[in-house]
Amino acid sequence: MVLQQAPQLETERLVLKHFTLDDFSELKACWADPEMIKINRGELPTSEVIWARLLRYIGHWQALGYGYWAVFEKATHRYIGAFGFQDAHRDCTPALPWPEAGWTLTADARGKGYAKEALGAILSWADKNFTSPLCCIIAEDNQRSYYLAEQFNFHFQDYISLRGKQVRLLIRPRV
Repeated sequence: MVLQQAPQLETERLVLKHFTLDDFSELKACWADPEMIKINRGELPTSEVIWARLLRYIGHWQALGYGYWAVFEKATHRYIGAFGFQDAHRDCTPALPWPEAGWTLTADARGKGYAKEALGAILSWADKNFTSPLCCIIAEDNQRSYYLAEQFNFHFQDYISLRGKQVRLLIRPRV
């Protein structure tokens, strides 16, 4: 049996590739950053939670044909984040109707235009591979992500309740 993997994407400065088990320590370090803890309801994810996240990133491709990419700087081969799509079956009201776009960057990669570059690459892939609109959820105080999403035609739809907190639901129409 051949397992589906994320296709490798490249931009001017980045390489986006399939997550592997070897990416665990970098993913764990990314989620230990204070800004990431803030968007994670103030909780530092345990190793177990990060391991489950990594397996979800890998498994999405095999089960659904889409998922997250591990993002690396071309020049240094340094891990800088995760960008992609998921169907997480979130316990939210209302339920998310389409594949959910999401992204994270390491602290030292912020402010360099990498998020815009990586999001552009995955949305270009999505435009060729999804027949539905996309959605994303962004915490009210995450202005950077909100601004980034708006640049790529995600529009505020409504507030939804997720784990007892109101978050913004944004929709990107099918192009």
